[in-house]
Amino acid sequence: MTKFFKKLPRLWRNVIWVLLVFLAGFLLANFVLMPLIVRQGSVVEVPDVRGLDIRQAQEILQARELELVNAGWRYDAGLPDSSIISQDPEPKMMVKKRRKVRVIINRGEEKVSVPYLAGLSSVRAINLIDRLGLSVTEVDSISSDSIAVDCVVSSTPPAGTLLAKRSAIKLTVSKGSTGKMLMPDLVGRKLAEVQGQLVGQGLVIGQIKYISGQALEPGTIMLQAPQPGFVIKQGDTINIAVSTQ
Repeated sequence: MTKFFKKLPRLWRNVIWVLLVFLAGFLLANFVLMPLIVRQGSVVEVPDVRGLDIRQAQEILQARELELVNAGWRYDAGLPDSSIISQDPEPKMMVKKRRKVRVIINRGEEKVSVPYLAGLSSVRAINLIDRLGLSVTEVDSISSDSIAVDCVVSSTPPAGTLLAKRSAIKLTVSKGSTGKMLMPDLVGRKLAEVQGQLVGQGLVIGQIKYISGQALEPGTIMLQAPQPGFVIKQGDTINIAVSTQ
């Protein structure tokens, strides 16, 4: 065969070499390269994994040669905890294998921590609880030597407890034992309206200073001492500055 090939004219030998190279390239492309290209470009339909837990979703996606990627968290009390809320790409889309499927995972019902309330006035405590999405359903009172009247002694559940939003909290406030109370805010009120209230609480009205009130109506309280929020007790003296024409 080799002798026969050598006897052929040079032109024919070159033609045969070209044909052999072409045939080898065709076989290589048809049986090696093309299957690789076809496999790399194959597509699959994205399954619907919404509502499934992470483990189930991962198994289903892996079976189709897709990859699950956690793209974030969201709170939804209507769905099971750790279930998938949404996905990208959407279900039934055709994508290439090994494509990443990004999912948003549910963290269940959102929870908040009960704040530290001891020492706050009941009004401030209730406002804080309301801003956090919780609610006060009961307010009890006990005697206390260390906490001023109408200030929080404790909460149930206690501070630091994790609760679902809209959960109820019970407050226990102080009713005092030695006449302690918080100094009320008198500024802007009429002296005639608060005198009876202060005396009824066992307080003493001390100096009343009259100063020009400019745009204020005569008899309106402009300054006070002690300042609002200070802890006072029965028998303490309250000094007031009142507007006059």
